[in-house]
Amino acid sequence: MKKGIANSSSEYQKLFHDFAKITNVSNQDGFVLYENNQAGSIVSYGQPETIQCGIGDYVVDSDFSIEYHYGTRFLHFGIIYEGITYSLKNGELVAQSIPSSFMALEKMDKGVGVWRAGQRFKGVEFSINYDYLVDTLLPSINRQEKELDFIMVNTRYTMISQEIIDVLSKVEGYIKNRILTNALMQACAIELVELLLAPSSRMYFVTSKDRYIRVVKAGKRDIKISGEDINKLNKVRDIIVSSAYDFKTIPMLAGEVGISEQKLKYGFQDYFKQTVWDFQNNIRMSRAAFLIKENEMNFEEISKAVGYHSQTAFYNAFKKWCGLTPGDFKRHLSNHHEN
Repeated sequence: MKKGIANSSSEYQKLFHDFAKITNVSNQDGFVLYENNQAGSIVSYGQPETIQCGIGDYVVDSDFSIEYHYGTRFLHFGIIYEGITYSLKNGELVAQSIPSSFMALEKMDKGVGVWRAGQRFKGVEFSINYDYLVDTLLPSINRQEKELDFIMVNTRYTMISQEIIDVLSKVEGYIKNRILTNALMQACAIELVELLLAPSSRMYFVTSKDRYIRVVKAGKRDIKISGEDINKLNKVRDIIVSSAYDFKTIPMLAGEVGISEQKLKYGFQDYFKQTVWDFQNNIRMSRAAFLIKENEMNFEEISKAVGYHSQTAFYNAFKKWCGLTPGDFKRHLSNHHEN
């Protein structure tokens, strides 16, 4: 595993791009494009000292970790469509970011971030430097720092309002179409902060079992999701992460945590931005990609190791996941390392 140490946010970004091999850089009208024809691309706009946002769609082909030592703080929003990153705590890997929408007030004191080979990462992120937020942004809208006291530092809130998600989707479109400007980015930052501080947003930080904090659609029906339901959805997520290769069905998972099948099916998709099946399969395929990279098992053994009794079904699922058959993926890794 490749390892690095970062003492600033800029060092962290450089190490990440180097390790992920997304190092071909071009700059046009403020948009910085990091790309690799084989790995994928990241497009960013802005500066980490003020506001920075970006979109990414790339695959990591080797394990790496970055240890960070700096006190920068960010108010961080995003939507992760695919990919799981990990942190190293007490010698064990712990899932740090998972497919979901999220908000966090992050203080990057020290820690270790870990990326695993074979995973595809796709998402949009929007970061506001905390000093800039307090010194410039909040005063411009007659807000005070103490109004953020309800947010726990270094806690990732994965249930946020639909209005915030809509702003992030709008930012994603601006970046894809290369129409973002500094003024537009600042306007989006103000909109995100105002939505976060709105009284209606506080319900998303309450975990009372009697408080409904979201309504999701199941066809023509409305399904109310409470704070207790959110806890159960998180338990389902943990069960899947720890036993994804058992092919647990929705009825089985619903029974394990005590939630209705409808709430699990529609609530999970709304909360984590993918179906229960896709979430399980992403974990299986990420594991399969890692085992292919390790080159210690044949494809039949790998298919069984990730829960597929049919090798053909495994081949089809893997190709659908990353666009390559297991054999093509193995040859791609071999050729890439030779070059």
